[in-house]
Amino acid sequence: MYSKDISPRILRLDEYVLPGEYYYVGRRASGATFQGRLHTHADFAELTWIEQGELQHLVNGDRQRWQQGDVVFLRPHDVHRVRPVADVAFTQVTVSFPSETLESLQQRYFADGPWAWSADGLPRIFRLDAVQLDRLRELASLLVAGPPTRLRLERFLLELLCDLIAPPQRSDLPDWLTGALRQLADQPGALGRGVSALSDLAGRSREHVNRVIRESTGQTATELINELRLARAAAQLRMTDRPVARVAGDCGIPNLSHFYRLFKDRYRLTPRQYRLMSTVSGYRPTRTNGD
Repeated sequence: MYSKDISPRILRLDEYVLPGEYYYVGRRASGATFQGRLHTHADFAELTWIEQGELQHLVNGDRQRWQQGDVVFLRPHDVHRVRPVADVAFTQVTVSFPSETLESLQQRYFADGPWAWSADGLPRIFRLDAVQLDRLRELASLLVAGPPTRLRLERFLLELLCDLIAPPQRSDLPDWLTGALRQLADQPGALGRGVSALSDLAGRSREHVNRVIRESTGQTATELINELRLARAAAQLRMTDRPVARVAGDCGIPNLSHFYRLFKDRYRLTPRQYRLMSTVSGYRPTRTNGD
């Protein structure tokens, strides 16, 4: 932790960008020399994510552990510093941009809903799965492929917020359970184990987890987990060319006939029909192996 008596350095965006540039993209990896000095931002916000490894984040007198796939929404007023974790390799990417961009986007699109750069508490962290993290890398490549204009920045932020960041956590479930569900959704092996894995991640018994889910949602734990499994499958069908059998196994439903039945009940389409519809809409990339 850090002492409250230490005055943070106040950083300004013009220390990182040239005149006429609207944002800065930085990347650092294991071997980079940095001290993680305590600081805050005078006029800019940041979006940072961990492509591999872990980092320790000391922020507003508290501590966070950033892990692979974590996307963190840092506000201008956050007082923080980042430190490596001993003997753990890492790669971190950060986008720094004017505070006014946040105000503009929030007013236009999020005035009546939850906002990623929420004003209270610690910076919000979202965990992306492997498919989403690959898409974020593609978006970042587009961001640095041309001049750093406001148009490029807003395209990047809006696509991230619209397509990659998960919906708000369910308000009908306690925090300890929504956190465990978020971890479960990102781990194919855990999804396959179902309620047992959710119980382990939540640190509660199967009976307790089942009872809380039933009382809060009216669903069984298995029904709720199947929602996560099918959402993961739908994302892969839209965003990759992985064979349907592989998608089914990755989302934790390796029995193909069972997978097809659940998927059609949920989306009113077979997995193949869903993929073809997505392809016609122009959302599915073609860079991976075909079906």
